[in-house]
Amino acid sequence: MDNIWSMMDIIFAGAGAYMLYAWILMKKTGEIKTSLLLSKEVDIRKCKDLEGYKNFMAPKMLVFGITALVYGGYGLVNSYVFSMPMPVYWAVMAGFFAVLVWFSVQSRKSVEMFW
Repeated sequence: MDNIWSMMDIIFAGAGAYMLYAWILMKKTGEIKTSLLLSKEVDIRKCKDLEGYKNFMAPKMLVFGITALVYGGYGLVNSYVFSMPMPVYWAVMAGFFAVLVWFSVQSRKSVEMFW
């Protein structure tokens, strides 16, 4: 069971790192990693206000990326370095999942607003 949790921690940390990479790319070059943010049915070329979309999603991507990276990193430290108190671990997990739900809602809202 511990191997499954460790693998999940690696996945969450990787997702957070990738989201931060996508955020940096969007801020520096304007490129949008559509596979990360939008479903396949949404055509980025039909966006009504691409700059508005970027401005709307950028802070949300940053928050989600940092949160996922912290949660995954915390889990890995908990598994391999030293054991954290379980109430703290559950609080970090709850915080991450709250941000995950919030990010999902905001992503859907962005499609309604900009397409």
